[in-house]
Amino acid sequence: MKEYKFTFNGGGASPKSKGFWLKVLIMALAIFITSLLFSIVKANPLSAFVAAVVISLLNNSLRPLLAMISLPLIIFSFGLFYIVINAIIVLLASWLIPGFEVNGLFNAILFSIIVTLLSYLIELPTKYRRIQDSEDDSDDDKGSNVFTSYEDVTPEKDNEKTEE
Repeated sequence: MKEYKFTFNGGGASPKSKGFWLKVLIMALAIFITSLLFSIVKANPLSAFVAAVVISLLNNSLRPLLAMISLPLIIFSFGLFYIVINAIIVLLASWLIPGFEVNGLFNAILFSIIVTLLSYLIELPTKYRRIQDSEDDSDDDKGSNVFTSYEDVTPEKDNEKTEE
């Protein structure tokens, strides 16, 4: 019988993993850039890092619970209600962290969209490099299994029957 494992971390990386901390640093940079470019958020570098940690932990723990509670709204809005869930998490982080301020639901929605886009753009070169590395690895594997002609593939019994 197959065993299934259910976790409440929202499919995100564990806080013990290197990937989690890389995403936190990217999000902290995106939060700080957003605070410099737009007036919807106020954050210094330290509070941006703490906010990235808190938002990541809340995304791993609280977001799945909020998604289950609001599942009918998510289905009815074709998934757009996830933006409101992200905004609620941002507002909760803003309430918890001194020096990190986002005022109002609309500003939190804008903030979460901008930070998501900036995080994607900042992480894009890393993703591109990962794709190139995986293609290089798969090319090395394919090189050893490439046949040069049709005769190399056919079994010997078939060759004897065709010659008769």
